[in-house]
Amino acid sequence: MSWDWLWARTTLRSLVSVARHEFVATLRERSGWGAIVAACALALADSALHPLTPLVSGVRASVMSGSLVLPFLAIIVVAGAARRDQATSAADVIGARPYRRHLLLLARVLSCFAVVTVAYALVIASSLAAPLVFAGRWPSLLTPIHAFGREIVALFFVVASAYCAVSIAQNMLAAAVVAVYAIFVFAWGDYLAPIFNFTLTQNAPTYALIGLGALLGTLTGARWGEGAEGRRPTRGLMLGVSVGLVLAGVATGWHRVATTHNRPLHTEPFAANMASQDIRTCPRAPGFWLRDQCGRDFRLSSVDGRVLVLAFWSPHVPESMAVLDTLQAVARESAGGNVACVAVCLADDYSISAHIAHEGHYGFPMVTDTGTHFSRAVGKCSPLAEAYDLPALPAIVITDTGRRIAAQFMSFATLPPSAVTAEARKALSIPPPPS
Repeated sequence: MSWDWLWARTTLRSLVSVARHEFVATLRERSGWGAIVAACALALADSALHPLTPLVSGVRASVMSGSLVLPFLAIIVVAGAARRDQATSAADVIGARPYRRHLLLLARVLSCFAVVTVAYALVIASSLAAPLVFAGRWPSLLTPIHAFGREIVALFFVVASAYCAVSIAQNMLAAAVVAVYAIFVFAWGDYLAPIFNFTLTQNAPTYALIGLGALLGTLTGARWGEGAEGRRPTRGLMLGVSVGLVLAGVATGWHRVATTHNRPLHTEPFAANMASQDIRTCPRAPGFWLRDQCGRDFRLSSVDGRVLVLAFWSPHVPESMAVLDTLQAVARESAGGNVACVAVCLADDYSISAHIAHEGHYGFPMVTDTGTHFSRAVGKCSPLAEAYDLPALPAIVITDTGRRIAAQFMSFATLPPSAVTAEARKALSIPPPPS
């Protein structure tokens, strides 16, 4: 079967032309710009009220702005485009040149996504402006790249699903269904499994496939719903691909639930064993086996025979990220000695710890407790938080060469690295337990 390159090139040019027109039309609306300005101002204020470091600002740009603010801004943009659909016919939008409804729909989805992408880039820039303006600290090039990548798939899912709902229902208020789902996910995080949170990077394949499948199915229905010519096998193939994409997304989500600690849907035995340890009764510090920032498996038993400085932090507690610089200083002072530094990230997003490690050039192992579940009580948010009985974050636990607890710093405000180094040296002087 030969490919009609002339038709494909003409269609692509038309699609880009309409998308550009819709992009400009969206930016002309005051409500859209007002929402973007408000989001940027909120991001700047949020960043200024937390520790003025580029690492913290980059995390806040994705955790707060990208997850909580931008999805609702995306729904506003989609609703605005839908309102234009009701007030203006397709012929009026594109002039005298006729376009089929499915191409116009695709162009508008792309234009809405482009507007949201630009808005997200401005929000990230606003977040990173606070440490630059108030503290003179420049971010790493990786910081905005990581922040952008963490939420871009989630924003595509919101735009695609909201526009599909509007197109099928022929009512711009249908976009509110996606807003209700987002509110449900964010407000009931204590009771929902992380797989339902479309903003987590480990769930990106699931929601990217579902969003693409829903969009393709909607475009297929729009094309043949207006009487477009085409063979039934072609129509069946496109519908089959769209259903296949949705089912593939559901399958990847189910596989993640079945293979990870995804409370309350599934309890992973290894995570349950970690949680069953108790620092108050165990003769040794609770052990774990988790992935580090390079994707390698890290066992706590691999540092047996050395003094251990174990630090707990979370991106949801921005002040706790200061413990990473403390740990870096301790590792630098103890270079070549018998002191091992390890940072444990309690985050429901698995990528943040690795991103922070590379952005901050931290050389010690940084692992993520992949059993972390959003909870307002720190001691119940993850298996390791339960095992170490953490009252708050940040927290530092120091053990001797036999991995017995030598010192603990829980929920400290400011702790100089010299104090941690001094406790580590004291732990070195403790005689090892009998073999």
